[in-house]
Amino acid sequence: MWSLETIIRINEEAGKRAQGMGLDPYLIEHDYQIADTMPPFPFPHLGDDCAEVDKLYERVDTLFCDSSGYGTPGEDALTTYELVERLSELLKENSNGILTAIEEQGQFQLYVAVWKA
Repeated sequence: MWSLETIIRINEEAGKRAQGMGLDPYLIEHDYQIADTMPPFPFPHLGDDCAEVDKLYERVDTLFCDSSGYGTPGEDALTTYELVERLSELLKENSNGILTAIEEQGQFQLYVAVWKA
């Protein structure tokens, strides 16, 4: 099990790496872009750099989900299927598309930030 310090360090490093590489959130404009074959996730891990994206776009949700592929419905973390369903709902609510990125990553779960495009 990862310690809290390890998780914080990983997400800080991800933010620095994202800034250095000029990474942007993943733009979803069509349902076919929301793969039901996750994980792996197509979203970049922006970590702490998500705070910069918040300055540019309106955040519409932050989704806590399973990253191992072994989650089951009814748990606190969304399963891959539940994540795909929620992203599809958000896409329908935002006709210009949605932007997504991994904000925090733990050993078995992660937070996916979602903004209006």
